[in-house]
Amino acid sequence: MPPVQAQESHITSREDLSYGPVIFDFYQQNYFLGLVEQSVAQTNKNSVALQDSAQVLKGVMQLSYGMPNATEPLFQSLLANTNNRAVANAAWYHLARLYYNKSEIAAAKRALAEVRGELPQEIRLDYLYLSSLLNGAASEDSKALLKQARLADSSPQYGYLLFNMAVTQLRSGANEEGVKALEQLANYTGDNRELQALSDRAKHGLAQLATQTGELVRAWNYLRGVRTTGLYSNRALLSYAWAAIKLKQFASAIPALQLLDQRSIAIAEVQEAKVLLAHLYEQEGSPRKALKSNLLAEKAFKEGIATLREARAIIAKQDVPREFIENLEVIMDETDWYRANASVDYRKLTPFLIDLMASNPFNETLKDLAALYTLEDNLTYWLSQSEQHQLILKNMAGVSDGGELEQILARSRGLNTRLKDQKAEIRLNTLTLSEAATERFQVLLESVERDLTLLDDKIQQVSRIKEPYVRPAEHSALVAVNHQRIESALAQTRELISMLEPVMRKLVNLELAKHEERMNYYWAQSRLAKARLFDSTLLELEHTRSSSSTTE
Repeated sequence: MPPVQAQESHITSREDLSYGPVIFDFYQQNYFLGLVEQSVAQTNKNSVALQDSAQVLKGVMQLSYGMPNATEPLFQSLLANTNNRAVANAAWYHLARLYYNKSEIAAAKRALAEVRGELPQEIRLDYLYLSSLLNGAASEDSKALLKQARLADSSPQYGYLLFNMAVTQLRSGANEEGVKALEQLANYTGDNRELQALSDRAKHGLAQLATQTGELVRAWNYLRGVRTTGLYSNRALLSYAWAAIKLKQFASAIPALQLLDQRSIAIAEVQEAKVLLAHLYEQEGSPRKALKSNLLAEKAFKEGIATLREARAIIAKQDVPREFIENLEVIMDETDWYRANASVDYRKLTPFLIDLMASNPFNETLKDLAALYTLEDNLTYWLSQSEQHQLILKNMAGVSDGGELEQILARSRGLNTRLKDQKAEIRLNTLTLSEAATERFQVLLESVERDLTLLDDKIQQVSRIKEPYVRPAEHSALVAVNHQRIESALAQTRELISMLEPVMRKLVNLELAKHEERMNYYWAQSRLAKARLFDSTLLELEHTRSSSSTTE
């Protein structure tokens, strides 16, 4: 058996070891603790913490913790002072990410254009993905990476990069390469929910491409592979039905439309499916089924319009934007609707917002509102503490230690001496006991030894204090100024909230208006079809009666 080779440690110095907690907290995503450890290491002049690569890591933690105003000058300073190309590339990438998150697209593109040469391996994929979002160009680096990498649950961002590159290639006319990329996504068979949804989207896209070229059978086969319960199931089912209709296979289209017919009237594909299903029954030669389907569709559209009016009333309520954002994650979940008690039933509003939730402007609005609400809550809390701060300062005024510190130190030293004497006496007594009993006492004595060592250390630290703390004279004025700053920041935050809430309401109302216009159109189609079927039925009855009279 060959000897086991010891793995070479990456720790080469004591300072590497003391910097370790920063890296540990970073990978655990404890960014606040990581920033605290980084600050302590810098204060202690740790050479590792002062390196450019460590400053990049600090900037990443600040950015992840939501501190863009502190992060931007840090990266700008690094870029002005470093000669390391890898550090500069990392700084430019994270600056581009910062600008992109702030919706400053032009600045993000300029920052990304400054990246030259080799990138650190850990951010290479993220860089290419951001580049695909900003530039939409299939770079040679991206093509090379797509040839080397593979779709895996551990790196879902590769799947998004692959999809973006496929869209870019199709737009530029490279249809063969784009189709191959989409097919790689379509062949995914893992359990990752994000990649499953992306695979459904790729299949739906391939089906639409096949439909445009007249390959209806191929499109139909792609659509049959889309899950019937996924994010893109509604579009896929409707496309499947249309593909079957074009193939003259009406019987195959009906089950897909029946499945859609059972879903919420708030979904655009369901609205179209209700009218299409009745039309198919009519084409099939089943006028009774067609009439019944039109009657049910008319009833569903009527209820949908009524629900829309309730949704408009909900979004107009004063506290709805705040409640909507606070409960956003559980509102979008099928199994749990509320994290806290809400004052309105959001189930009448959220089904109409499925498409809007995928909109970048709406998501940016929600993100900004969420940040403002959190800031308002924090400022309100600190403002509520201002009276307690003033009370503490008032009670501390004129307080003197009166030699109390020296008395505490004297008592502590005396107690420490007595404990040490008692420990020595116990150790002597244990020598007369059996070996097994001595071992048990030895464990207790070691624990006591550690506690006494800690007590000694604390006594020495307190002994170094030459005089008790005296509050500066300007402390009260400084606290009062901070309270005024809190009041000013709170007023500014509430003003921004009052400006942004109408934007959210406007976006929601525009989406509701689209649904209302579409449902009114399909409602009218259902009523016209119902009237036509009634007329044809009456004409058939009249014709039958006339024929019967003539025969008699």
